[in-house]
Formats: sequence, C-alpha cells, structure tokens
Amino acid sequence: MYSDVFCKVYNEFGWNYYPEIFGQQLLQWLKQQGVRPKSAMDLACGTGVLCGILQREGIRSEGMDLSGGMIAIARETYPGIRFEVADMTVYRPDRQYDLVTCTGDALNHIQKLTDIEKIFHNIYAYMAPGGWLIFDLLNENEVSDSQPFDMDFDGKTRVWFQMTRPEENRVNLKIKVYENGELRLEENICETIHPLSVICRMLEECGFIQVRSADRMLPENGPGTTWFVMAKKPELR
Repeated sequence: MYSDVFCKVYNEFGWNYYPEIFGQQLLQWLKQQGVRPKSAMDLACGTGVLCGILQREGIRSEGMDLSGGMIAIARETYPGIRFEVADMTVYRPDRQYDLVTCTGDALNHIQKLTDIEKIFHNIYAYMAPGGWLIFDLLNENEVSDSQPFDMDFDGKTRVWFQMTRPEENRVNLKIKVYENGELRLEENICETIHPLSVICRMLEECGFIQVRSADRMLPENGPGTTWFVMAKKPELR
C-alpha cells in the first residue's frame, strides 16, 4: 500500500496522466460498442480521476482503493462522488454497476492468481446483468528493464524512478523523491506478470462472456506495454 507521502507526490506531479488518457479512450470505446452504462465502479481508483471523467459524462460513478491516502485525495477532489477504502479481494458492495474498471495495472499488484479469481467472482456478483468489466494488465512481451528517469519538477522537488524485470514474471519499480537535494521518500513496488490466457480463462469460468483482449484500447492506437481485457456479464433471460 502506498505511503501518504507517495500519494501526495503522485497527485501533485502529474502521474494522473494515465487515467486521464484511459478515460477518454474508454468513453470512445463505449460509444463505438453502443454501450451506455448508467453506473460505474472503479477498483483501485487512486485519486479518483477516472471516476471524475465518467461522472462528468452522466455516469454515476464510485471508486474504491486500498490506499487511504489516495482515497483522501479523491474525496477532497471529487466531493460529489462516493469513495471507499477497501481490499478488492474481498470487496462486495450491496449495489450493482453497469461498468466495472480496474486500470493502472492494479491487478498486477495482486501476486496470487487465486486472489484474482476471487476478485472476478466478487465483480460478477455485484455487476448488473449485461454489464462490462474492463481492465488492463502488463504486457509480458513489452515490459523490460528501462533506463532511470530523473524529473525535476519545480527546482526543489526531484523524482527518480526506474523499472526493472529481475525475473520472467516479476517487475520492480523503484521510486525516490528528493526535496532540496535530500531524500524524502523511497518506494519499491513489486508487480507480478500474469499469463493473459490464464486470466481470460478465469473470466470465462466465472461466467463472463465475450471475453476479449488487445494490446490497444482502440484500433487506431499504437501498441504499448499494456493488455486491455473486456468481458461481459450475460443479460437476464
């Protein structure tokens, strides 16, 4: 779970770019597919950016995250949206949603496939019939060691980070934050690369249909380091 210091740095220095980009792509995808959700749940919502985007489009949105620091920022930024601190491996709200999202490779933070299976069963239980689950995963073909990045934001705060792949199914992200030349924060984030075929089979075993995956959210987008997975809960007969 992220520290409060990391949450503050994440929010203040522009790391919300991914949910902003994904949110616009998601809206376009929904339009292309003719999907018109009235309600949405964003798992591992971070600072609530995606919820805010969907809410502005008239989709009643809610979010949850394991990090109390992230949720505190989300609540302050979007006071009209419901946010909860919770663990998605056991999270089962008493409401149903037409759309459930989980992005920013949040599922790669879950190390055990058995826990991901629990998450899928939970989602199926609180998803409305005909609803869609959309999430991303690290693309095992694209993730590799990277050169360190060193970003100076305002002359006082500097962020250093590097992604490495020490094992075939492991990715490590090391982050250091300096203020006035002094180390203020160091985070080591470990993620697990899960086989896409196994994840898709789990979804089908949970009851989802129309399970599909692609290395881009929209056909016109170039491939990146992410798999996008979409799955639908069957309509009521």
